[in-house]
Amino acid sequence: MNRTIFSIAAILGCALSLSAQDYSKFAFNIGGGVSAPLNPTAKFAGVSGNFDTGAGYNITRHHALLGEFMWSGLPPNFSTLQPVNAPFGNINLYSLTANYRYQADRLSGSRFGVYLIGGGGWYYRRATVDKNYIAPPGTACQPIYTWWGYGCTANDFVYTATIASRGVSAGGLNAGAGFTIRLADSGFKFYVESRYHYAFSHIPSTLVPVTFGFRYN
Repeated sequence: MNRTIFSIAAILGCALSLSAQDYSKFAFNIGGGVSAPLNPTAKFAGVSGNFDTGAGYNITRHHALLGEFMWSGLPPNFSTLQPVNAPFGNINLYSLTANYRYQADRLSGSRFGVYLIGGGGWYYRRATVDKNYIAPPGTACQPIYTWWGYGCTANDFVYTATIASRGVSAGGLNAGAGFTIRLADSGFKFYVESRYHYAFSHIPSTLVPVTFGFRYN
């Protein structure tokens, strides 16, 4: 009887010890912020907002695998198209990526942590103009016109009237780093992250979103 009680006490003690050291295998993040395009994207678009969310699996305290969705706006730069009476348009970049994250959540036992993240996946850039754009006759077909989806003739001139709309899918890579602050003694953290994205389209999509949000483990 005493041996049985001792065995049960030992098992409970081990369970409590493991529970105290345990961490959730589930990882989740959601946030938003500001995206800054880099060249060549910066030649055609400006600074805008972004949204990012993902979920995945913590292999250990330091290693995690994540699937993520990102949206980033890329507002148009119409000054090279038509300085006066420019049409209204928009560009949206979407991505679905698989990423690896290395994390150190409690630096010197504090609430602060850092992490590195990187991966790759599918990127889709959609550009649209909301009304007819009348290009002056003889307008040369520069890269910004094909970026927006305008048609060009065999002689490399823009068609005089087209409705611009263009969608481009491509593979891409991303890499970045972040800083975390643990909220109380929970698994929730506030994070700030900067990440570089590069999509391998004919005119590459290159940008650096800076994201603020919340993570769980």
